[in-house]
Amino acid sequence: MSDPYEIRRYEPADREPFLELFEEVLGGRMGTDWFAWKYEANPYVDHVPIVVAERDGELVGARSFFPLRVAAGDDRYDAFEPCDSMVHPDHQRRGLFTRMTERAIERYEDDVDLFFNFPNHRSLPGNLKLGWRVVGERETYYRIQNPTAWLPALEPVEALARTAASSYGALRDRRADSSDAVDRSRYDGVPAATLAALADAETVSAFHVVRDEPFYEWRFENPLWSYRTVLATRNGDAVAALVYGRRERADGPTTVRIVDVLPLAAGTEAYRTAILSGLLEDIVRENADADVLVTPGSVIPDGALRARGFHSDQRPPLTWATSSSTHVVRPSGTEPTDWTLSGRRLTDASNWRLAFCEVDSG
Repeated sequence: MSDPYEIRRYEPADREPFLELFEEVLGGRMGTDWFAWKYEANPYVDHVPIVVAERDGELVGARSFFPLRVAAGDDRYDAFEPCDSMVHPDHQRRGLFTRMTERAIERYEDDVDLFFNFPNHRSLPGNLKLGWRVVGERETYYRIQNPTAWLPALEPVEALARTAASSYGALRDRRADSSDAVDRSRYDGVPAATLAALADAETVSAFHVVRDEPFYEWRFENPLWSYRTVLATRNGDAVAALVYGRRERADGPTTVRIVDVLPLAAGTEAYRTAILSGLLEDIVRENADADVLVTPGSVIPDGALRARGFHSDQRPPLTWATSSSTHVVRPSGTEPTDWTLSGRRLTDASNWRLAFCEVDSG
């Protein structure tokens, strides 16, 4: 029997069918401005990096990628992050996810150095089956300011729950320390040149996203979020920054996500704790009305986070109320044998320094 499915590269006419499939499978109607930002304006590729499955002229599947530039020390690599993977419910369990992934791996064998992403427990087995390996659990910290946004059962006592959370947060804020040896300023949006220069001032030996001007000018144009930057300066020179995004939804919690952290590694733990705690203080104060604040756990000292009332999803009680993700990686090639780059093991969590700016969704 002939194969009823065609696995092929994305074509411009696929944009509207892709958006319709997204709404059907993943939920939510995404606009053409979102698609243009995410897939057409990416500075690291000259095409839309999507593989699709078609049957009888209908788009029934898509395997998409979020291209990024990754560095380790002075070495640079092209990386693809799988995202927005979907198969129409009427066509699932027919191997389309596997076939689209294999076609993408084959297509980008000579152009991409590695793949990495953060599947949840449902999609993790499919990644492992196709050659990805686990780096580690991705730790996330939450400051919950409106518990009813997370536990609907508390809605009858929303005022009481909010008051309790607010009182707890205020107590932690009063006890937290922050550096007064720097000046702090705030920006609507992202000062690309300033942040790129700050990122360029440090050499990070672990794998991390390259933060150059093209990255900052593109990454924070996501139309679903509004971004702000808090910057620390000393004698007029930038020394640290946090970028955060805010998204307000009628059908969900108002979320503030700290997306980028600078410096990634420079300075002692005590220095980074003090200086980043001051920037966290500004973000918390400016977003007192948000339901939840979310931040990466690997690039902000946990002492600074705990002092401000943030709690890890790797420990109770948040392990009971959140769904964590797993960091996985795969070298390019249909049958990879070398799992090292720049002499560093790709599956060693200590060889990575990741914030949230490498994640495609916030």
